[in-house]
Amino acid sequence: MLRYDAVTGSFIDVFASGSGLTVAAGMTYGPDGHLYVASAGSHSILRFNGTSGAFLDVFVAPFSGGLQSPMGLEFGPDGQFYVASATTHQVLRYDETTGAFIDAFVTAGDGGLETPIGIQFMVAVPEPSGLALLGLAVLGAALGRRCRFRRRR
Repeated sequence: MLRYDAVTGSFIDVFASGSGLTVAAGMTYGPDGHLYVASAGSHSILRFNGTSGAFLDVFVAPFSGGLQSPMGLEFGPDGQFYVASATTHQVLRYDETTGAFIDAFVTAGDGGLETPIGIQFMVAVPEPSGLALLGLAVLGAALGRRCRFRRRR
């Protein structure tokens, strides 16, 4: 993971590397302040210290819950950890503390889902009923044409 100046674009340093990181395909900071990186080449999620970039651990083990070629990743509003598994065409859910597999949140083919590469949780303005809608937008790689919004109440 390379770090660049946000204003000038100048290279600063190599922030995080090694420890099995191959084909970094997505990253996010967790609520604990650490950096979580999708290592598509090793089919795992690696955790790095959010300040120093030092490797901490393998947060989600290779192939855990069927994980293959992880791409997009995000902590959801429920605190759990979600990963787009591109090769298996799913969005998988993991425990936010241990990285243990919970379930396939969006299964292969659900709503036409194909090769998910990015995910984003969105909270809409409350409906007149007072309920806020929670959605998960999933971007698929197949010709860049698959985007699904899953509504939850």
